[in-house]
Amino acid sequence: MAKDSEPNQLVASARRRGDLDDLADALITHANTLVEEGQIAEARLELDEAASIHRRRGRSYDEARCTHLAATLCRLEGDLDAAEARAEHALQLTDSATPIAVSAATELGEIALTQGNSAEAVDAYGRALAAGEAIGMVETAQAALLRKRAAALADCGRHQEATRDLEAAHERLIKAGEQAAATRVLVEKATALQQGGNVTEAENVIVGAMQIAEATEDHHALADLHILQVTQAVERGNFTASMAAAETARTCALQALAPVSYVSAVIAIAELAESSGDRLATYEALVVGWVTLGDLLGRDVARATFEPKLRELRERWGDVPFADIKADYEARRRAEMERY
Repeated sequence: MAKDSEPNQLVASARRRGDLDDLADALITHANTLVEEGQIAEARLELDEAASIHRRRGRSYDEARCTHLAATLCRLEGDLDAAEARAEHALQLTDSATPIAVSAATELGEIALTQGNSAEAVDAYGRALAAGEAIGMVETAQAALLRKRAAALADCGRHQEATRDLEAAHERLIKAGEQAAATRVLVEKATALQQGGNVTEAENVIVGAMQIAEATEDHHALADLHILQVTQAVERGNFTASMAAAETARTCALQALAPVSYVSAVIAIAELAESSGDRLATYEALVVGWVTLGDLLGRDVARATFEPKLRELRERWGDVPFADIKADYEARRRAEMERY
């Protein structure tokens, strides 16, 4: 409560005095505190009130700033219609070549993606990019928007356009000296190429990106690049190469402490093992993955991730065969522990 008391007093004091300008400032300050405390709905109400004050005072830019922030909070609340209305209103209030125009258009992109409308997201991010270029936005910020638009384009199946955006993002990040982010973009580019069926070019990008990732010891990028190689090896029917790539991806993901990549690698290993008829290896991959993810993110997350996968195995294999595999694994584990 102590953290919230000072901003609250400022709001109350401004209300008592009837000073609308001070009240608007106090509301924004208090809204920031409320967001930090997770009180999203309350913060949104205060930003709406601050926007109303600025509107009455004829301060369009300040109204747009508050309205855009309120739009973001509406999205976080799950009220996408209200979020979209506020973001559009914020755009109408300000010139197209302003930071608020960039932010509001970007917010429309986020809303569209949440709605599952990738085509609208592409348009919104395009508007944000145009506004950003008009105000001389820094290279890294432009790259971030290009990556967002590329993801939306890929969702639309427009992989060639996505690739072009990622190439542009890569150029900007290299220019800005952001090597780690530039390597991540190469992973995204290889993914877009692979999804678009351009396997040969994807392989070339993967090889080049791996050389950079190895030189910079970027284990997270290496994990994701090896996961891409799993898909390629599977499509070629090369089980040995696909399993080797999946196991390397798992190792790299652990080195990077990258849980999402780790889970992807573990699931790939389990699926490959099951496809080859090795049920013990399938069960082991998921159980070890469960324990390891628990160490990284906690038991609840690990259970939510791997318990459904093991349940699916039980349903496919049957209760008795599943129990037999489980018993075999546990017996082997006991034997290994006794040796040490």
